[in-house]
Amino acid sequence: MSEENRIEKSGTEELLPQEPKAEEKQTAKKKSKSRRKKKKKMRLGKVIFLDLLAIAVGLLVFALFHHVLDYWGIHLGQGEATPIVVATLPPQAEPSALPTETPQQPESGETDPEPTPEPEPTPEPTPTRVYSGVWGEKFADKFTEGEVIQTENSYQSENLNITIERIEKPGVIYYVADVYVSDLKYFGTAFANGEGNGDYNSSLALISNISKRVDAVVAICGDHYYGRREGIVVRNGVIWRDTHNEDVCVLYSDGRMETMTDAELNIQDVLDASPWQVWSFGPGLLDEEGRAKTFTDNQKNALGINAQNPRCAIGYYEPGHYCLVEIEGNRWGCFIGSYGMSLSEMAVMFEELGCQCAYNLDGGRSAAMSWMGELLTVNYGRTISDIIYFSDTPIETESEA
Repeated sequence: MSEENRIEKSGTEELLPQEPKAEEKQTAKKKSKSRRKKKKKMRLGKVIFLDLLAIAVGLLVFALFHHVLDYWGIHLGQGEATPIVVATLPPQAEPSALPTETPQQPESGETDPEPTPEPEPTPEPTPTRVYSGVWGEKFADKFTEGEVIQTENSYQSENLNITIERIEKPGVIYYVADVYVSDLKYFGTAFANGEGNGDYNSSLALISNISKRVDAVVAICGDHYYGRREGIVVRNGVIWRDTHNEDVCVLYSDGRMETMTDAELNIQDVLDASPWQVWSFGPGLLDEEGRAKTFTDNQKNALGINAQNPRCAIGYYEPGHYCLVEIEGNRWGCFIGSYGMSLSEMAVMFEELGCQCAYNLDGGRSAAMSWMGELLTVNYGRTISDIIYFSDTPIETESEA
C-alpha cells in the first residue's frame, strides 16, 4: 500500500466512532436500569402525595359546607341570609311612660367598660325679664311679658290685668272690674271732647264714644264736673279748677288714693302732693280702716242716700290695684230685675270686697260701664261729660291732646 493510502485510512479511522467495549456496555446497562427504577419510585410517591392532598381538600370543603356555612344559614345558591323578624315591640310610649331598663349585671370575672361621659349641654341663658312701670315687678304674675291675652270678660298685657264680673243677687245686678295696672300712665280720665277747663264749656258724649277715642279697655262715668261751677278738678295731673264743693277723692302720683270731706280738704296741701286725679262728687264710702260709713238723709249730693239707684263708684286696694263698679237700676223703664243700691248698701259691698278706700261717682241715668269701647250695661241714653278709664295706651294729658 502506498504511503498516501495509509495516511487517508489512518485519518478516517480517527474520525469514525470507536465501538464500545463489552465491559463498558455492561456498565451502561446497569446505570440505565437504576435510573428507570428511581423514576418509577418518584412517580408512585407523587401520585400518593397528590391523592392525600385531594382527600384533605375534599374533607375541608365538606366541613365548610356541612358545618360552617350551614351553621350561618348560608347554602348554595342563596347568597346572604335574609333577616327574620322574631318579635315586635309595642308602639313607643312617651318618654315619661317608658319603663326603666334594669342594667345587666356583668358575668363573674367580667368588668363593665367605663362609659364615656356625654358632654353636658350648655344651658341657654335665661333672658332677663323687663318689667313695665313701677308695679310691673310687684304684680309680675298679673302681667304678661308683652303678649295680649283677651277673653270675653278679661284683658291681660304687660301693663294691665282686668277681670269683669257680673254679680246678680235678689233685686240687684252690678258689675265689678278688678284692675291691676303697672303704672298710672295707664289709669286716666277724659273729657267728652278732649277739651275743657272744668267749667261749662265742655260738650257731652256717650260713654262708648269717649272710650273709643281714648282706646279705653274699661271705663265708667266720672264726677260730672260739667254740672256745677264749684269743686276741685284735676285730670291726668292737670289742674282745671281749684275751688271747694263737696267730698273729694284724690289719686296721688304714687298710686295712693284717699277721700276727704270738704271740711278736711286743704286744696294747697293736695296740690303740693302732686295729685294725678282729683274728683269732686262723693261721698267717700269707707273710713280709714276700710269699714263701711253710715250716712244721714240730709247729707248733700248723695242722690237719695237711702234710696236704691243706679250708681258708679271707684275702689282702691293698694297702689296699682283698683276696681270700678257699676250698679244697674230702674230708670225710664229700663228695668232688668235690678233696683240699684243705696249708699249704705254700696259701702257694705266695698267693705266686703276688701277695699281700703271707695268713692261714689255720678249715677242715675249717667251710670254706665263700657268694655272695649262698647256699652256693657243698660243703655239709659244719657250723655256724660267725663269718664274714668284704664287703657293699654299711655295716657296723654288733656293739655297735650
